[in-house]
Amino acid sequence: MSTKPVRNPTVLDVAERAGVSVGTVSNVLNSRGNVGVIRRERVQAAMRDLGFLPNGVAQSLRRQQSRVIGLCTPQTTSAYFSALLEYFEEVAANEGYAVIQVLSHGDPALELSRVEALLGRNIDGLILIPTYDGSATLNLLALRGTPTVIVDRVTSDERFDTVAIDDRKAMREATAHLIDLGHRTLLYLVRDTRLPTTQLRIEGYIEAGKRSQYKVEATVVQRDPDEAAFEQQVSDIMASSQPPTAIVASNSMVALSLVQILQKLKIHWPDDVTLLAFDEPVWAPILSPPLSVVRHPTQRIALEAWNRLLARTRSPGLRPKRITLEAELVATDSIGSPKRPAAHRAPVRSSDDSFPPTV
Repeated sequence: MSTKPVRNPTVLDVAERAGVSVGTVSNVLNSRGNVGVIRRERVQAAMRDLGFLPNGVAQSLRRQQSRVIGLCTPQTTSAYFSALLEYFEEVAANEGYAVIQVLSHGDPALELSRVEALLGRNIDGLILIPTYDGSATLNLLALRGTPTVIVDRVTSDERFDTVAIDDRKAMREATAHLIDLGHRTLLYLVRDTRLPTTQLRIEGYIEAGKRSQYKVEATVVQRDPDEAAFEQQVSDIMASSQPPTAIVASNSMVALSLVQILQKLKIHWPDDVTLLAFDEPVWAPILSPPLSVVRHPTQRIALEAWNRLLARTRSPGLRPKRITLEAELVATDSIGSPKRPAAHRAPVRSSDDSFPPTV
């Protein structure tokens, strides 16, 4: 038995149902013309009754704008990226825009293809959290003149607006805080050492050790993406002759895996090891003790990026601007002084000592 395809309702169908002209329906759809409240409500009711959806592509061609903003991120499992997306969605809705999000999964080639797909949708602008090598994508955006704001990554490319926290300072201050508490053996667990954000934090990590009057042994380890292999990494590190007394996780995903591994190994914080993480996962307060975090000003980052993007869509010739915001160390009971005997702690170092992290 064959069935006839259902025809999508048209502007003419809406006009007939509402008892108005096609021009009146067009004026309601495009928010123009002097349409009275009663007639406008009749048109809107007819559209709802018929299930009519306007052709967004056609409208964008007529208006030379789509009222759609693209958002390209590496992933959404990070607490920070997830919160950013929610704030962008909220401010976009308030401003009458829609957001289309795509994921690069940290792959430069995939990032380029996903951004090309967004550009094919005639987006008005793009908010981009680039991969470790976003050069091809950025060159395309510059060539097309697409209004773009880079978020979270401070790059050497000066063609685009950037909104990010001062990662070097945030890590330097967090590390200095741990050193002041007596920690001399530190571990920084990162997801990807190629990321500009990670590199800036490592610089801050090194600076904190160099500025200290103490000899500090600090290590940077890139976590294995395989969970079993990462568990073995952590197990080997904690079973070594001089395990870290403080661990900093580079984001909420690394922190979650780390917490699960430490629980399995029956290693407690802060008695056995101090824990600190960048990002602010929703589960941080329910740990016992709660997890200390470096808190991003996520809402302000989103607002600054959004406002800068809209300004660029309205005035394409604006000079690119770099906006740097401050992060906040939120220290809870997951941070404490090391419990090892004083004899195991490193002595005050001479000025000739270096502070090289090992990756």
